[in-house]
Amino acid sequence: MEAERQRLRRKVHQLRAHQGRHSSFTTIYVPPTKNLTDTISFVKAELAGAENIKSKQNRKNVSDNLTAILSELTKIGSIPENGIAFFYGVKEEGGTNEEIREIVIPLSPISQFSYICGREFNLEELEDMTRPKSLVVIVLIEGGKVTVGYLRGKHMELIRDEDFFIIGKTRAGGQSAKRYDRLRDEKMVEFFKFVGRLLNKLLVENLENVDAIVLGGNTIRAQEFLEKGDLDYRLREKVAEKIIPVSIIDETGLYQAMKEASRILKETEIYAERQAWDAFMGDLMKGNAIVTYGKKEVLEALQAGRVRTILVIEDDMDLVDEFMNKAQTYGSEVMVFSSQTESGAQLKSFGGVAARLRW
Repeated sequence: MEAERQRLRRKVHQLRAHQGRHSSFTTIYVPPTKNLTDTISFVKAELAGAENIKSKQNRKNVSDNLTAILSELTKIGSIPENGIAFFYGVKEEGGTNEEIREIVIPLSPISQFSYICGREFNLEELEDMTRPKSLVVIVLIEGGKVTVGYLRGKHMELIRDEDFFIIGKTRAGGQSAKRYDRLRDEKMVEFFKFVGRLLNKLLVENLENVDAIVLGGNTIRAQEFLEKGDLDYRLREKVAEKIIPVSIIDETGLYQAMKEASRILKETEIYAERQAWDAFMGDLMKGNAIVTYGKKEVLEALQAGRVRTILVIEDDMDLVDEFMNKAQTYGSEVMVFSSQTESGAQLKSFGGVAARLRW
C-alpha cells in the first residue's frame, strides 16, 4: 500500500505543478456509486451549456476538455470499483497550448461526485488518499507542558505544543509550604484536565481512525494524567500500556518517542520498516549473499530476476519511480522508507537503495 500511495503522491505533485488561465482546467470526480449513464448525461449537459461561456478561448477550452472526457466515459463500460477521476486541461506556455489528459483510478473510493473548472486542478480528495488512515497519537507530558504528534504511516506531524503555568516548588517549611504544595497539586490536576480536554477535542470525532495513543515524557506525570485527566473512556481504551520516557517535550522529543513507539506497536508501518531493515542488516553483517545495496548493484540484481524486495528512500522520487516501474516487470516488492525514521536515515547512508534477494 505504501508503494501505491507513493505513486499517487507523485501524481498529485505533477498535477499540482500545472497552472492554467481562467477556466482552462477541468476536474471531475466520479464515485463508484454514480451511475455511468447518469455521468455521461451530466457531461453532455455541461458540454451543451459551455456554449454560453462568453470568452471564446474559455469556451473552447472547457468544450475541448468535456468532449475528451465524454469520449473516455463512453469507452469504459462501467465505473471502476473505487470510481474514476479526470484531470483535463489546456496549459498555455510560450505562445503554444499543451493538452493535459490525466485519468486516475484511485486507491480508495471517491466520496462524492464533483465537477470543477478553474485555473488549477482540484486535488484535495486525491491528496487525502495519499495519507494513511491509521493514526498513532503520541502525547508527551511534563508538569505544565504537553506536545501532541500524529504518526501516520511513517511520518510524524506536530499537532500541538502547549504550555500551562504550574507554580514551582518551594523550599519554605511549615504551614506555608503545605499550602503552597496543595495549590501546586491543584494546578497540576487542572493541567491534566486541560490535556484530557485537548485530546478529547482532537480525537473523539476521529475515533475510528485512531489506532493507538502512546504516552511519553515524564513517566510519573503521564501516569498521573491517566488517573486524573478526564480522558474520554473510548480514548483511554486505545492508550498503550508502556509509557515512553522522553526528556525533551517538544517536536524533537516526538521523533525520539517515534523510535520507541515502533517497537511497542507492532501493527504499524514504521514497525514493518524497522523489521525489514533489521533483517537486511542482519544478513549483511553475517556476510550472507542474499542482500545487496547501491543503485548499480540493485539494478543488476533486479535485471537478473534475483530481487525479492527493494528498500528505497522516499527522498529521491525519480529513484522511487524508476525502481517501482522496474519491480513490476520482475515481480519484486518495493518498500519505500521514510526519511524521518532511524532506519530510513541508515538506508540513506547506503546510497538510498538496498535489496533482499531470492538467491
